[in-house]
Order: sequence, then structure tokens, then C-alpha cells
Amino acid sequence: MVSNYLKLQYRLLARHIKATGLPVPIAYFLLFGLCYLIYYFLFQYPIFGCYAVILGNFQLLFLLTEKNRNDFLKNTYSKRDFHQIRIVENALLTLPSFVILFLHSQWPYALLLITLAVVFTFLTFRAFGKSIPTPFTKKPFEFIIGFRRSYLLLLVVYLLAGIGFYVANSNLVLFCVVCIALTCVFYYQLPEPIFYLWNHHHTPTVFLMRKFKRGIFQCLLLVLPLLFLYVVIFPSDLFNACIVLGGILLLLPFAITLKYVAYPREINFPEGFALALCFSFYPLILALLPFYYIKAINNLKNHL
Repeated sequence: MVSNYLKLQYRLLARHIKATGLPVPIAYFLLFGLCYLIYYFLFQYPIFGCYAVILGNFQLLFLLTEKNRNDFLKNTYSKRDFHQIRIVENALLTLPSFVILFLHSQWPYALLLITLAVVFTFLTFRAFGKSIPTPFTKKPFEFIIGFRRSYLLLLVVYLLAGIGFYVANSNLVLFCVVCIALTCVFYYQLPEPIFYLWNHHHTPTVFLMRKFKRGIFQCLLLVLPLLFLYVVIFPSDLFNACIVLGGILLLLPFAITLKYVAYPREINFPEGFALALCFSFYPLILALLPFYYIKAINNLKNHL
């Protein structure tokens, strides 16, 4: 039963990869390339690289604990098979990161990753309902859905930032701000139903600008408290805070633009590659943002 479930998940993953326009072997080759980039990143920034790896795996493990999903598995499989499936899922998910940490001899972080994989096997988190109070309004909806899927990660990042303030580590605080901003970027990964756009009477330009303004405002609600404390506690590092804030003001509109370049499908390899290019050389966003903005406007003309 367990092997059949894993085969089914592999077929679903293969179909999802093919839907992006990539052959499955190429997708696995790109995954290997991503692992190599993470391995290289750990050479350059061993401490913050380890934090990023742990936090990324933490969020992925958290997504697998969603209650409806786990209730379905419990009703379909025996208790023994259910726990086997969850252990295998978590092990496969964390294996690449564990190997990378192992090759870097980062034993404490590797052991922490194993501990998280085991602990999350026995945890189930109920998704928050509509009554949860959030600082976000319904327009746009991405932050409400994204917040409910990442609230535990955000809590951990805020705690980590608190540690950074306590030990006077300004770089750790900025790292946490960047993590929150990147989390907000992934809120725009999935497209909304087409009738959401039909309800808008705005032109594509006005529609995108409203999305930019609201998205930036809601992202700032999450990061400005940390940046304000950062400037108060580390006034000599004001320039660094301005650089990070400027990056957020460009990165979030770029992510929104890529979403509507791909719309109505999900963001696939071409858009993801453009985003990865900006991560590798951030000033490139100044050239890519106008180019993709025009493409998004032209694409929205077909739906608004």
C-alpha cells in the first residue's frame, strides 16, 4: 500500500513537471543544479546558509501537516501505513538538504533537520478559518491565504529576529527581514480563478498598480516593525536597512508581474528562471521588471 501511494505521488509530480513544459529528466537535472547552488552558497555564508536551509525545510514540512490532507491519509490507510507514509515523505523531502549539510560537516543543523523530519511526522495542524484576525484586507487575497499557510514559519523567523536583537547581531535581523520578504513573494505563486479578474472594471495598468500598492503595503506590515527596531537599535546600519527596503519595493512588484505574465496558468520554468536570475544578480531586476511588466499588461488585456 505504501509503495503504491509513493508511485502515485511520483506520477502526479511527473505530470505537474510536464505541465510546466519541462521534460522530467531536465527537471531533475535542474533540481541537482539547485542543490549545487545551495552547496556553494553554504561555502560563502555558512551560518546564514544553514539558517535558510532549515527554515525552507521547516516550511515544506509544515505544509505536509495540513489536517485535511492527513485526515484523508488516516481514513485511507492503516495507522501503521499512515506513519510509514509520513516518515518516508519527510525523509525524501529533507534528504537533499541533509546531504548538503552533511557534506559541509554542519552536524548540529543536520541533526536538527532530522529531528524536525521526525517530529513533523506526528504533528497535524488545522488550517485557520475565516475568523482568524489578520492585518490584511481581502484585496488582494494572496496575503490572507499565504499567511495561513506560513504563520508558523513567520513566528519562527520573528523569534530568530528577536534573538538577533538580543545578541546584537544586526546581520541576523536583516536575514530575517529578507526571509519574510521572500515568503511574501511566494504568496503570488498560484493564480486566482478567472472570474476574480472579471469583477474588475480597471484597465490592466490600473489593475497592476493597485496590486503593487496593496502587495507592498501588506508586505511592509510584516517587515516594518523589524526594520524600525533595527534602525533604533543599530542606527549606524541605516544604509543597510534602506538597501533591504529598496529591494523589497522592487522584488514584490516583480513577483506580481511574473504572476500575470503567466496567468491563467501557474508560474512555470520561464518565470521562475527570471526570478532566479534576479536572486543571483539583483540589479538585473531593473532591466527585467519593465520588460515583464509590458508582457503582463498585454496578457491582462485578454482577461480584463
